[in-house]
Parts: sequence; structure tokens; C-alpha cells
Amino acid sequence: MSKTSVQNRDLMPENGFPSFQENYGSPMTRRIEDWKSRLIDLSRRNNLLYFKPSKRGNLSVSSPSMERLFNRLVLRKRHLEFWYPPEEYEVPKRQSQSNANFSLLIERDSPTAKQLVCEGTSRTDLEKVLKNLHRRSLLDYRERGVRILHAAFGMLVWKEKETGEEVRSPLVLVPIELARKSFREPFAISVPPIEEEVVLNPALQVKLKKDFKVELPHLPEYWESQSLLNYFSAVTQVANELGWRVEATVEIGLFSFHKLVIYNDLDTNAGVITQHPIIKKIAGVKDEQPETVSLPEEKDVDNIQAPEKTFQVLDADSSQRVSIEYALRGQSFVMQGPPGTGKSQTIANIIAECIAQGKSVLFVSDKMAALEVVYKRLREVGLSSFCLELHSSKANKREVVAELKRSLDEQLVPLKLPSAHDFEKMALLRDSLNNYVVSLHQKRFNLQKSAYDVLGELSTLECVPFVAVELPNLGSLTPQRMLELEDLMSRLKSVWEVMEDPDFAWRGYRGNEYNVEVRAEVSTVLGDLISTIDALKTEAGKFANQLGLSTPATFERVKWLIELGNLLLESPKPEARWVIHPNLDKLISEAEAYLAMFEWCKATRTRLLERYSTALFSLSPGTLKFFMQSGAKSHGSLPNCWGCQRETLHLTASGNCPESHFFASQRINPNRDG
Repeated sequence: MSKTSVQNRDLMPENGFPSFQENYGSPMTRRIEDWKSRLIDLSRRNNLLYFKPSKRGNLSVSSPSMERLFNRLVLRKRHLEFWYPPEEYEVPKRQSQSNANFSLLIERDSPTAKQLVCEGTSRTDLEKVLKNLHRRSLLDYRERGVRILHAAFGMLVWKEKETGEEVRSPLVLVPIELARKSFREPFAISVPPIEEEVVLNPALQVKLKKDFKVELPHLPEYWESQSLLNYFSAVTQVANELGWRVEATVEIGLFSFHKLVIYNDLDTNAGVITQHPIIKKIAGVKDEQPETVSLPEEKDVDNIQAPEKTFQVLDADSSQRVSIEYALRGQSFVMQGPPGTGKSQTIANIIAECIAQGKSVLFVSDKMAALEVVYKRLREVGLSSFCLELHSSKANKREVVAELKRSLDEQLVPLKLPSAHDFEKMALLRDSLNNYVVSLHQKRFNLQKSAYDVLGELSTLECVPFVAVELPNLGSLTPQRMLELEDLMSRLKSVWEVMEDPDFAWRGYRGNEYNVEVRAEVSTVLGDLISTIDALKTEAGKFANQLGLSTPATFERVKWLIELGNLLLESPKPEARWVIHPNLDKLISEAEAYLAMFEWCKATRTRLLERYSTALFSLSPGTLKFFMQSGAKSHGSLPNCWGCQRETLHLTASGNCPESHFFASQRINPNRDG
């Protein structure tokens, strides 16, 4: 008979529970016991202890027998399909009453010896349960790489210590996977290709050891065809001594106990764990200080990491590079951050650096997604050949051995590395960037502030309007001078309304407060004013160009240009017929004649005013002629110059003298002699 080697996954140590009672009173020991209690669930919620059949959560296999099913599944590695019972239909009412209580079976197929029969479960319920188990087990396996679907062989029926209640707990657990070839094919179970196959219920072991000081027999190292019955016989002997019993049943359901592996590690290696300095720190024991090496800060990483000795394959900032340096120096640390901050990227860089130094790295995660993310990053940069996956379906012997053989046989050819000139150029570029950062944060001697600090303060003054000031020698500003200027501004707050300096930006403003609303209103007014000034400048330029003048640059020039326009608007305009007259030469001759006549009249009026008053021009031509004739005959007081008489008559007749009829002249007096 061939033998199949199956590793015993008995999670209980041989030295009993607890494993270090002599140090049970120490703080470190109490903390480990607390950790162990959190890892294992001994309450009634755990179906590994308090198993209760459910319609949607498990299936009871009635055929084949427990022994034959175990041999086919575990020893022979066979696939076993579920037998679906035939669909049932109600008998039509026209049939006799004697046949009304029976069902008409459409399918007459009977189960074979290789099929799993769940007696008492209809076809519809069986399909629902199988789909539910397949969905939940597959989801958990994809997320954490853990098999939670098991076939439970045998059931230990024991009684509670305090209440005497009868409890049923599974004994031997075999991890299985549920699959089918197509939608129309039935589901089948098989043992997945992993190393550890058969497990003794770990939660039951802890419960019996803790409450009854009872230890179940260990699983055999090699299974034979009759080994399962032999093992159950040994368990039955222990159960009979306590008034318990063992039932030969097979239950398929979801059982999760992956945390019990950590429980076993804490229980078995408690003596070593209590002496580890890091574990002591985690436990809160402060009696010893762990040895720490000199660790760099973020500002020092460029000084200690030469470009030619850096093997980081992904981008990394200063905080990530510090974490990488911690790992390379063997320092234990915790790297934390929200999603998307580059934790997996940093882990990939750490692994790449360790590969370059010939080191091995064990990367462990509770979620399989984290492993896949890091592996994907390493694969994208060509480092997948250095990775050995030991999780989920890839944790079987055959694939591990094949991967190790590939690593031994494969000859990797390194890619072309950068030249020494490239490394030197990279170092110069890095120094230039670092010097910029140093200059940005370096405090200036006079002001005692860095450019970074000044820019930060300016960013807080974004809502304050910019007012140009003329401070001489800004480079000599000191904190004391800044305090003096701030004091002056504080004193100016109460008197700034009376400033008469024409360069004062707020001259003429009468407001007594400044807030967001005032700022919005002032900004609107200033915006409208700027738009108006721009429009005025445009129109003034156009008008000046029409007059052949330069564009005005000040408001005074604009005002002068407006006055000039008004003057042009008020000046008499030539008549239209002057321009469109058919004989312009004749018109010009008449204008010249009128101009000569106007000049003669003007000269004659001037000569007459030298001898007479303006009342002369108020006389009518007839009156003036009468007095001139009578005066010439009697007294000769009027001039006898006929030229003057003609000029006077002509001026009076031409209408240049007012039409008033009175005697106002002292020089012309008709009653002079009597």
C-alpha cells in the first residue's frame, strides 16, 4: 500500500498550556497571554466549537461513507462531483387520490459511487448552497489567500463543563476547493495543491486543553487507507472516559482559523519572544533600552547616498529614502501613511536595494492584494526573476521547486549601467537642487528671516491691497527697523485721512474701516475708473490725431484739448454757398471789396472821433446835412471841408452810426451864437 505524506498541522505544543507558567506573573507574560486570547475565539459564534447545521451555510454528505470519501479525496487526489437530485413536479388533479401525495420524477438517474449525495436536500436548495459556498470561499481566497472551505470528517459530541449542554464540534478538517467546468456542469470538490492538507480542529484543541485539561491524539504523519478509522478509534477512547462520543459524519462548510497559527507561534516560542527587545517595547516593558544605531535625517540622505551606489528602481522622496536607509541599516521601524502615499513603492525600493547587496527579503502581508501590488512594481522594472511567490495557489511544492530550478539554471545578463560621467552629472545636478533649497531656507543676516519665511508671510497678505512704498536700501532692513515701521503704520491708522501728499494712494478717501465688503466695493470702483481712463486716453488720442497734435499724457493736456475743442465749436463757420459757389473768383473779389470798404470805414471813423464825439454817428443823414449847411452859412463852426462832410454823410448813410436822434455833443451846438 502506497503512503502519502501529509504534514501534521497540530497547533497545540506538547509541553501543555500555558508553556511558561513559571514566568506567568511577569508583565511580558501577561501581555502575551492577552495577545493569545485575542487571536482565538472560544465563544458560541465560532462554528469550529459550536457547530450547528444551517440551510445556506453547510452541506451534510450522506454518501459515500466517511472512510471512502477521505481516501478518494485525500489519498488519491480525486475530484468528486455532487449528485443533483431530480426535479419534482406535482401530480395533476385528474389523477387518483392515492397518487396525489407522490411526486412524478422526470429524471430517473441514480447516484454513482464517485458522486456526493446530500440526502434530504432538494435540487434547488443544493444549487443555492453550493453557489453561496463557492462565492464566499473564492472571495476570501482572492483577498487573503486563505482557504476557508473545508470538509469536516467526524464530529466530537462533548458537554459544557458548567452547564452540561451537549455540543458538537468538527474533528478533522480538510481544505477543499469548489469548482465546475461550465454553468451546466455540476459542482465538484477537490483538495487544492498545497502542502498542508489535513488539520485537527485547532479551536477544539485549545478549548479542551483550557477547560478540561484534555489533549486529543495527534494526527498520524502518514495516512493509510484505514488510518482515519484508527485515528477515530483513538479519539473515541479519550471521549468515552469523559462520557463523550464520536460521530462518523461529513460536513462541508466554511471554517476560518488562520489566526490560530499565530496563536501556536506565541504559545510555542513564548520563552524566546519574551526576551526580544523589540517585542518588549511593543508590550510596553521599559526596563531596557533597545540598541539603536546612528540614523540619518531627511536632510542628510543626499550626503550619505552616492548615485553610483543607489539602486532604487522607483521614485522616492526624502522621507521614503530615510525609510530605505533605515531598512538597509537593519533598524526596526514602522512606516505608516494613508493610501496613495507610496508605501508599496518604498517597499519595492527596499527589496531592490537588498537584491543589489545580495540579501534576501521575506515580505509578509495579511492581504494578498498588498503582495500583488509590490510584485507588480518589481515585475515592471524587470526584477520578477528574483521573486519567489509563496502564497495562495503558488505555495505548493511542485511550483516552488520549479521556480528554484529556474533560478539556478537561468543566467541573467545585466543591462548597461550609466557611465562615470553620468553619475558625476547626476551628483552636480543634485547638489544644485540642494543648494537652492539651502539658500531658500537660510536666514539673512540683517532681516533674520529666510526667503521661505518672507514668501510665507507675503502669501498671508494676499487680501491686503498692494501699495508701492519708497523704502531706501531694502537690503539693510533689520527686525528693529521693521518694528519701527510697524509702529509708524499703527500710529498712522488714526490720522491717515488728513494726508495731503499727492502721492498718497488713499488721499481723499473718507472711510474709517477696511474689510472684505469694502475691498470688493473699492476694487469695483477702481476697476471702473481704470476702464474710464483707458477709454478717455483712446478718445483723446483720436481727437488729437485729427487736429494734428500729439496724444495728451496728463490730465492738464486733456483739459486743454477739451477747451480747444470748445473754442473750435463756438467759432463762426463759413457759409456752405461759399464752398459750392460756381464762380469762386467773383466771390473772392467781392470779399476783397468789402474788406477794403471795411478798412476805409474803420479809418474814417477813427479820424472823425479825433474831432467829434460818438454822438455824431447818432444823427440821421438829413439832420446832419441840415446842420452842416446852416452852420456853413452862419458861423462856419463846422468844417468847410467837403471831404469830411461827405465822409460823415456816407458813414451815417451806411448804417455804421446808431439810429438815435438827440444832440449830445458839446462840439456841435446849433444855438451857439444866440
